[in-house]
Amino acid sequence: MAKDFPRSNQIGQQIKKEIAQILQFEVQHPLLKNITVTDLELSKDLRHAKIYFISKQKKEDLLEALKRSNSFIRQCLSKRMTTRGIPNLEFIYDQGIDHNDRITELLNSALKN
Repeated sequence: MAKDFPRSNQIGQQIKKEIAQILQFEVQHPLLKNITVTDLELSKDLRHAKIYFISKQKKEDLLEALKRSNSFIRQCLSKRMTTRGIPNLEFIYDQGIDHNDRITELLNSALKN
């Protein structure tokens, strides 16, 4: 039976897992310890990765810290991965969770009234 998942999906899942571990255990910045990686979009040519994350910290501070740590994260990722190249990383705050919380809050207030 043929595989239903292309290679980019498998590599994307591996990158997502490795980045989550790097952020938790290797990055020294205290703001980046409590980040949860929610999703990863990898381009078909494996050169660009969009990493979606959430955290309880201010997103502007997190994005600045991730921007400064980007090269360190790529370096750690290159040591862990066996692929030929490491994609350029773009960190994006996942607003879907905040949106869901806002909808739940609105529904709860409507039910109370």
